[in-house]
Amino acid sequence: MSVACKTAAPVAGPPQDPVAFFSRLKAAHQKPLTLSCDAKAFVEAPENGGRYALHIAVQRARSIRIEALSPLGDPAAVLVAHEGKFALLDLRHNVFYRGSSTPKNLSRLLPAPLRDDELVAMLTGSFPELPKAEPVALTREGDGWHLVLSTVAPGLRNPAGTTQDLWLGDDLRVGRVRRARADGALLWEARLDEFDDSSGALLPRLLHFSVPDAKTEIDLRLKNVLAQKSPPAGAFLLGVPDGMQVEDLP
Repeated sequence: MSVACKTAAPVAGPPQDPVAFFSRLKAAHQKPLTLSCDAKAFVEAPENGGRYALHIAVQRARSIRIEALSPLGDPAAVLVAHEGKFALLDLRHNVFYRGSSTPKNLSRLLPAPLRDDELVAMLTGSFPELPKAEPVALTREGDGWHLVLSTVAPGLRNPAGTTQDLWLGDDLRVGRVRRARADGALLWEARLDEFDDSSGALLPRLLHFSVPDAKTEIDLRLKNVLAQKSPPAGAFLLGVPDGMQVEDLP
């Protein structure tokens, strides 16, 4: 298990600049640009709960294709997000959904409250960007790091602000991400584990998402991971099949 996932007492050492450290972290997570894998999803949620076999392909920064398979291995649903647009072919109910690539629409297949670029980042072993946030604190914990990002400048108060905590290994692998409101209320948390660095990137084989308010827990177990290979042409396009009911979403 990655040490970044553990809670450890701070270790004394020379202070580091959070801004410079954050720049180094972003540089370390520029790759992979593409990833494909098979996955098993274990979902506990009020809606769309259950166990699913998936095939996933992503391309930075915002392109996703997720195919959900039936127990017999046949397609049950296909979700595509690309350039801010979303489409979901639901073969179970013969409906084609289309609209903007919002967390709400993406959650129709995998109920995690993430933007398209956030989901791509997590699948490729990186961290989701928190818009308008700046690094405000950095501490040494065990043999890793704890970096805090905030949309509120130090010394100021803003109830509408958001914080994001990153627990990182000494090699800058992302072990845990916690996003919360400025009052400390948890929005969601993600853990990354069982890393494979054979491709030259720090890729997790296990992701766990927890969303307390939605009473949702998601485990994604990845296998047959293939990084840095361009997806097939048209992988992030999805047209309306003949005879399919179409429902437009915001």
